[in-house]
Amino acid sequence: MSARRSELELFRAIASAANPADLAEFADRLRRCAHWVLRRMAGGHTVAGEADDIVSDALLRLEQLRERGFSGGEREFRSYLYKVVVSACVEAMNHRRWAASLDAPVTLPDGEERPLGEVVKGMVDPMLGPDHALAQEEEGQRIRRALDRLDARCRELLRRFHMEGTPIRELARGTRINTIEVTLTRCRQRLYAAFLSLYVEAGDPRWRARVAEVATRLSGELAKVFRAWWLDNRSVLAISREIGREPAEARALLGRAKAEVWRLLSETARS
Repeated sequence: MSARRSELELFRAIASAANPADLAEFADRLRRCAHWVLRRMAGGHTVAGEADDIVSDALLRLEQLRERGFSGGEREFRSYLYKVVVSACVEAMNHRRWAASLDAPVTLPDGEERPLGEVVKGMVDPMLGPDHALAQEEEGQRIRRALDRLDARCRELLRRFHMEGTPIRELARGTRINTIEVTLTRCRQRLYAAFLSLYVEAGDPRWRARVAEVATRLSGELAKVFRAWWLDNRSVLAISREIGREPAEARALLGRAKAEVWRLLSETARS
């Protein structure tokens, strides 16, 4: 009976792709590590069903390590692998939070109330067509950055379907068309969430100034919680204490404030 190979040995073995079982075993270990991490993260159970995506993300990051070159030993590799899995789990949690915010209702200038996700979709989808030059507009550049946040498979699938116009039937060679359709929907949702997060997380001083200016149109508690979060970088717990609310209530108010700022930003972008 052969000895159990270490993670580093498996990592080196899968480079040649000679034995698919090596990749399956390595992915299984990453999956078990991801579940172990998620069980110890607050709210980790909410993304436990996305373990395969977390593993794919971790594998991609480890391949980037291979490209850079790794000369350490077993202990160093296990430490790096653990950090990669934790990072992939945190990214999945962040994505889940942003994806959830896409369900938040926003009121449009004409008084119609629509989910935030529909507003985002209306801004993103037209820029994904094969005739649209993403580099020509500020929003297009932001979409490119959002695409860069996705896993390699989602990026490739969205690029081929939306930007190159590849038919679904061709994309589905070797698999079911329904599987590709479901994957495309999931990848678009991830893109919408990444695009939305860039509005809030953007480090460009000009963009932050634009957000701050739009936020002056908020009023009452929405204005107060958003300013505390955006300008003062305060936590939800600190904000809840300041306004005399429970943390859950402060979080809900902040969610409404973000949705309203997004609506105002999208409104000015179209004008």
